[in-house]
Amino acid sequence: MQDIVWKPDSPRAILLATDLDGRCDRALDRAVALAHGWGARLVVLTVIEPAIAPPPRPGEPTRLRASEAALRAAARLRRDVGPTAEGLDVELVVREGEVGASIAAVATESGCSLLVTGVARDALFGRHLLGSTVDWLARHSRQPLLVVRDRAHAPYARVVVASDASPSSARALDVARALFPDAATTLFSAFDLPYLGMRDGDREGALEQARTAALQAGRELLLQHGHAGVDVAAARGDAAARLREFATGTGADLVVVASHGRSALYHLLIGSVAREILDASPCDTLLVPEPKARGEG
Repeated sequence: MQDIVWKPDSPRAILLATDLDGRCDRALDRAVALAHGWGARLVVLTVIEPAIAPPPRPGEPTRLRASEAALRAAARLRRDVGPTAEGLDVELVVREGEVGASIAAVATESGCSLLVTGVARDALFGRHLLGSTVDWLARHSRQPLLVVRDRAHAPYARVVVASDASPSSARALDVARALFPDAATTLFSAFDLPYLGMRDGDREGALEQARTAALQAGRELLLQHGHAGVDVAAARGDAAARLREFATGTGADLVVVASHGRSALYHLLIGSVAREILDASPCDTLLVPEPKARGEG
């Protein structure tokens, strides 16, 4: 049997949150691949709505028992996860309650330092997973959240980290490099020049000057945080749109963004259009929380 060796800076335990939909198989495959690569324990969780139990008859003692839905979910977890996660230290959990809070609670209880979920939508979760649940986790979770879209054909090879030169985006870069040190990484930022069309003089020169400043800010951030070998890139325009275009054009298989920051890119991820941005992402997305912001919201 091959020894499993935990790597420093890699999660000791990963929590996969699944609604048991077929699309979540991609998240399961990625979580299993990560757990194998890091020698981590894998906790697989599904959350169902609490069952409404009939009141006990007079004189009958109150009994706590699992609902039929919970029993069915547990059976499906054993059937679906067992063969895929063979050789791993796996824990299967079914919990009744509110989805976001249950995921966060199980992650804390089980010592998981990475959350993984898919883009599936299923009635078990009550609402679209990429709507309220991811938005809730982005606001409240203490762990990075990996939203899986693509099949796990290979380890992540090209990573794009969004940056607005804030401490939050610097932390996102730190986490990306710690988790995926072998991936080719690019620090990407977007810039804009308001009222460019109303300016007189050398507009192209002004654009080039702004782009140079954005690239220099990225290089300074890399220098401050000791990340050698990371490329920098910048593009003018809407941050979310330019990020999608850059990730698609470079063949990135993972985009990393901070869930808190000082620019429009990060506020969008927390605001009402979080579903739009994540739905449009061309690849998997890792949301990295800022510890100081966990008490907010």
